[in-house]
Amino acid sequence: MALKPSLRAVITGLQAEEALPPEAEARALAALESRQQAAAGTPWFVRILTGFGAWVAALFLLIFLAMAVTAGGAIGAAFIGLLLCGGATLLRHVGNNVFLTQLALATGLAGQLFAIGGMAELLGSEKAAVTFTIVLEVALLLVYPDLVQRFLSALTASLALLLLLRLVSAPAVLVELTLVGLTVLAHLLFLHQGRLQHGRWGELVTPAAFGFITTLFFALLLRTWFHDVYDDLTHKTSAELPPGVLTLGLAAVTLYTAWRILQELGLETRDAAGVTLLGALVLVALLTLQTPGIIAAIGVLALGFHRRNVVLLGLAVVFVLTFGVGYYYSLQLTLLAKSLALLGSGLVLLGLRLFILRRFPVAEEVP
Repeated sequence: MALKPSLRAVITGLQAEEALPPEAEARALAALESRQQAAAGTPWFVRILTGFGAWVAALFLLIFLAMAVTAGGAIGAAFIGLLLCGGATLLRHVGNNVFLTQLALATGLAGQLFAIGGMAELLGSEKAAVTFTIVLEVALLLVYPDLVQRFLSALTASLALLLLLRLVSAPAVLVELTLVGLTVLAHLLFLHQGRLQHGRWGELVTPAAFGFITTLFFALLLRTWFHDVYDDLTHKTSAELPPGVLTLGLAAVTLYTAWRILQELGLETRDAAGVTLLGALVLVALLTLQTPGIIAAIGVLALGFHRRNVVLLGLAVVFVLTFGVGYYYSLQLTLLAKSLALLGSGLVLLGLRLFILRRFPVAEEVP
């Protein structure tokens, strides 16, 4: 198993290759050292208790504000919600310790609920309320300097966008294209993560990408296991497209990601290894046309291996198994035929593994 280089080693190597400006190196190293000192100076159980105390303090504050909202109605709820969002953003910019971070996060989340609920009642329109939600979450994504909040903002904004398309009676093809577009954006953010994180909006890259990936898996989970709910939330007023259309779109994104990974690894896509990989992905997509989640999860799995991201790998493995079970139950076959299909596919995969190991041997690592 290859040893991952430290952040300091990566930054030093980039600086040697003149890929990272000196001022960017200084900022990155200073942030790394401050995080290491903060983690070393405070025991983990103290941080947990401090964060728990912040959420309890925020709870008492929210109970008081809820009583004020009851008296003020929709206008009061919207005003207090926006005030809480602004105050939480300011508080997060001021302090970086555990208590202030968790207090600001809890207060900001409650403020978003107050603001969205108040504006929904005040505007009296679902479309306007969902549009307000998108605007609010995009604003928080840009100005709120917290990884968790930015992830939640990207997730909420993308889900609200899909819901808005349903409310405006958009055709089903537009909903599917939007879902594929979010997938493309997430893959591009992960593929160019190293370069984008050194830009002006570098802190938005990772949480936004994870938010879009979570939106993709959530939508595909609804489509696979809760089909009626998915239709009601997305394109109730239009005819549904065959699932193979979405599968082919997601397969195209996965093939592009595999092609870029081969390029970054210095491998030719026209040699035996590249043809084998791309051909296997095409075969998987064709065999699982009725379950688009499988090829989507395989694309995320490739990103996780390429970026050595444990969270991405865990998400991909969980949803490969989830959508695999959905694919198994969607087959219009008898139990005996399904059992034979599982046995045959297992034998094919074992044979493919043996072929790859013999055709493309991996050099042993020197300790």
